[in-house]
Amino acid sequence: MHFELASDFVINDTLKPHVGDNFRVAAPGLPLHQCPDTGNAIYPKIMTTGSGNGIHEPAFFAKIVSMTGKDKPRVVYIGTPFFDREDKFESGTKSFRAIGCRIKRLMVAKECTTPSPEEMRRIIVDFPDVIVVSGGNSLFAMLRWQSIGLDLLIKEAALKGVVLCGGSAGCGCWFDTMQTDSLKPEACKLSERVLTELSAEERLNWSFVRISCMGYLNAFCVPHIDTKGTNEVARVDIAKKMLLDAQLESGMENPIIGFGVDELAGVVYEHGKVTIMSLGKRKNGIGEATCHILYVDQRREVMCIPLTPNTGEAATLEELIERAMRSVEALQSPLDLIVSEEISISHAVHRRGVSGAVDWGLIEATAPVKTTEADAPLVADQLPPLPPPPSHPHQRTPSNLLYSPAPLNIERIANDMNATTFEERCATPPPPPHTHQRTPSNLQYSPALHNIGRTSEDAHGINSCRNDHDKVPVGELPPPPAPSSVGLFHQGRMAAVVEQHNPNLPPLFPRGDLPAIKVCNSHSI
Repeated sequence: MHFELASDFVINDTLKPHVGDNFRVAAPGLPLHQCPDTGNAIYPKIMTTGSGNGIHEPAFFAKIVSMTGKDKPRVVYIGTPFFDREDKFESGTKSFRAIGCRIKRLMVAKECTTPSPEEMRRIIVDFPDVIVVSGGNSLFAMLRWQSIGLDLLIKEAALKGVVLCGGSAGCGCWFDTMQTDSLKPEACKLSERVLTELSAEERLNWSFVRISCMGYLNAFCVPHIDTKGTNEVARVDIAKKMLLDAQLESGMENPIIGFGVDELAGVVYEHGKVTIMSLGKRKNGIGEATCHILYVDQRREVMCIPLTPNTGEAATLEELIERAMRSVEALQSPLDLIVSEEISISHAVHRRGVSGAVDWGLIEATAPVKTTEADAPLVADQLPPLPPPPSHPHQRTPSNLLYSPAPLNIERIANDMNATTFEERCATPPPPPHTHQRTPSNLQYSPALHNIGRTSEDAHGINSCRNDHDKVPVGELPPPPAPSSVGLFHQGRMAAVVEQHNPNLPPLFPRGDLPAIKVCNSHSI
């Protein structure tokens, strides 16, 4: 018995029991067919967008036509998700009509309009160069196609090289699973009439669901990821929750990957590889429209990583996932982040998007930085070997800049940068010996790491010459008394543990609004 809706108004009660049904017709991510002799694999050819009519944008439409290899491809339009509405057929085929394509319309939303299996085969398998799937109610379309065998005919057409395209529901249906708003009350044929009869509260009283689809791409698809549903819930937030729930249910050893598609982004899937296209800004106004990789990391946090669009590069889904994960690692290790000259720092921050993660395109940037011969930087392995650091751990000289974690003297850095050779830098005289002498008066201002024993000596010996640093040679300081441990804080963090015991010294924190010093019982930080 074929599945059919009993009403053009109410769909929730009929569809909800089928949310967990399996609609896959292919092994997710694997070729549709692989020749055992030659090893040649056949993958479906797919061009899809985040929004319903996005395929009619000139750049996307031109790509669809070029994938067919014909100037005027033959087109089959399947409007099942929109319940075969006439107005949706007109808007869904306008670009193909404009270039003179032959178009056939397959109407299977109701039993009375569904052709025989033989006629369906002629329409779906034998006739088209392109199959267009409308937006609309994804769950209803999956149920209806499965019940009449249309899903298998579409797979057979894909094996022959027919291009599959669409947006919204016509985007997610090609993936393993998808996020859908199929259970919202107006997701029916007479949606406009239903909306006029619903109260404001009833319009908001529905939830997104995750359903299985045909399985050509092995990912959880989230069309319109840069928008909210009519229930005023951000699709990306629900997608993250769905992905986390599914991942915890299946186990962390079996990663589930999400693939979000912005409204103005396009996905080309050909020869088993993905290319990302973009037409401009995202609907939420933050960043460029693109696609996003979502996954659950080992901390059980869901990451959402934007991909770089319009590069022309084709990569497997597995490669995109690996690069997205590496971008997060690079963000956690900033020294690994390389930004090309053409990409500004502000753009690098901008491309982090809602997830806060750097786009992998920035990390993989290979364009060399253009420099003139005059300002070409010195290469480390061309320089003479560095001499050992001086005995004083805080003396600032070119030879120990790489060794010392303490902050650098700005004036000295400027002098070094004006030097044109390494020898000139080394010839620059060192700073005054008192520059980094540790005294109770400057401990709270210096973020440098303190030498514990030296700091103790300074604190004891400076009592009689607080304002005359240069006259007190370090080696002549008397030995310190029995110490006690005091923890000093700098900008909310413990900067050092100093050994200090002299009631005659002025207070280390003269300002009354600074936090009290915490007495520590250990010398370790």
